[in-house]
Formats: sequence, structure tokens, C-alpha cells
Amino acid sequence: MSRDKMTQEIFFDLGIGTRLKRVYELLSTDMEKVYQEAGLDFRVRHFPVVFALHNLKELSIAELQNMSALTQSAISQTVKQLIDMDIVALKVGEDARSRIVHLTKEGEVLVERLLPLWRLAKKAIQDIRTESDHDLMAALEDFEECLHQKGLYQRIEESKKHKIIPDVDIVPFHVKYRQDWYDINKQWIETYFELEEPDLVNLNQPEKNILAEGGEIYFALSEGRVLGVVALKHHGDNIFEVSKMGVRPEARGLGVGQKLMDTVVDRFHARGGAKLFLETNHQLAPAIALYEKSGFVHAPSRPDTPYVRADVYMEYRVAK
Repeated sequence: MSRDKMTQEIFFDLGIGTRLKRVYELLSTDMEKVYQEAGLDFRVRHFPVVFALHNLKELSIAELQNMSALTQSAISQTVKQLIDMDIVALKVGEDARSRIVHLTKEGEVLVERLLPLWRLAKKAIQDIRTESDHDLMAALEDFEECLHQKGLYQRIEESKKHKIIPDVDIVPFHVKYRQDWYDINKQWIETYFELEEPDLVNLNQPEKNILAEGGEIYFALSEGRVLGVVALKHHGDNIFEVSKMGVRPEARGLGVGQKLMDTVVDRFHARGGAKLFLETNHQLAPAIALYEKSGFVHAPSRPDTPYVRADVYMEYRVAK
């Protein structure tokens, strides 16, 4: 894979196993070619067993497994293949039930031909480590140690007890998110109330009834998915309204609403707004708490509200 294609990576943390497998395949494909061109009947998967036996002479299956961190099944299959190739043999250990693996004479001759290739491969990999911005071996050692201390399964189980705060980007209106604008607002409104005519006007035609009137719409995105929406409606004379703010149920309590609110307040200031207000309902206590935290205070309801459900009116007050 070229470096240009690598920049298109989409799996990131979730695909670390895939990335490591990709590195293994890049290395093993080339090493298989080196063995083949040297005229050797030897495969990359044989390396852990043969190399260990060359250095330590005699090892049990269990010792080979522990040393390589491969499964017992994988080690046993490799040993069987090497026995069939007359590269290794078994003998009875001190415990009559155990079997000890060792190189045969043919295996030792093979290793003598492999050693120069392994030295070249070691040098090439050291060169790659030197050329890389990060030392892969050191990083893998740290990563493996963390996994040994607490495995992936345990970490996932512990995470189920806590909400994971996602990385959220706030982006302006785009037509591709129009359905999310409609769905998120429809969901929260119908959970507590009924859709009213002003809701349908703004949800069905946001470009005409909000954007074309000088308003703005923002979306909270996480990994390409819309988690929340909000509008900054313009009523003329530098008067603005926070409207249609909603967050998907699974994303509530993660700070998404606060980021949306911070965005519209910042935009109100950036546009030199004179007044910023919102309308809500007393049933929406978490939302009201968010508004209060963001600088909104309760004020008498406006008599011309278009919403039947609006029984709470709040205005933004700049902290002095």
C-alpha cells in the first residue's frame, strides 16, 4: 500500500489489529520471497520454532508457546509440519508424559543457510526502525504490557459502566444533514409534546424559514454521525432566538448540548447581537439547567409566542 493510500485510513484505533496484520503481511510476503529465491524450503510461520531451537537447543511445546505467545494449536501444527520436513524431531522429556522438540541434523544444516538471510533481514528492519518517526518495537512493548495488565475485554466491560465522551465537531448547515435536522427535533418534541405548525414550517424548510431570514443552523458531528442540532434564528433588529436544539437520546449527558449552546452564543456575539432569547417548557428541566448555566435568565413570557407548549421564556444576560 502506498503512503497516499495509507493517509485514507478509516479504521484508526478500532483497526489496530488490522493494521498490525497488514504490517505482518508486508514483511512476511517479502521474507517468503527471500527464502524462495535462496532455494530454501522454509516458511515465515516456521521461524519462531526454528529460531528458538537454534538458540536454546531443546524446548517443550509449552515453552515454545510461552516464548512465542502463539496458541498451543498454532505451535503444535508448526512442529508437526517441521517433523514431516525432517527439520525437527521429538524426544521424551524427564517427565515421560512430556515431549521435547529439537533440531535434526538436517535442521541444523538448514539453519546454517538461514543465518545469513536472518542477519540481512535484521539489518533491514533496524534500518526501517531508524527511518521511522517512532520506534515500533518500543511502542509494541509498551502496548503489550498495557494489554497484559488489563486486557481489551476487561476494559470494554468497565467502559460499559461509564458513558464515553465522543470527539464532537460543530459544523454549519449542509443539505446532507437535513434529515437529521428533522429527525432529531421530531423525536424530542414528540417525546413530550405534539408537533405544532411552527415546528413543521421550520423542520421541513430550514433553508427558507431560518437560513434565508439571516439565521444559522449547526450540527454536532461525531465520527460522521449527527448527534445534535441547534438553530440561531434571526428576528431582525439584531434580535436572535436559540431554537430547535435537540440531542439524540444516546448522546445526552456527554456535553453535546453545551457545545451547541456555546456555538450559538458565540455566533450571537460575533454578529453584534442586541438580544438573544429562547422559549421552552417547564418539563424540560435538564435543558433549562443548561440554559441557566449558559447565561440565560427567566423573564416574563412574550405574548406573541407561536408555540402552545412554550411556558418558559429566557433571555441571555452577558456576565458583568
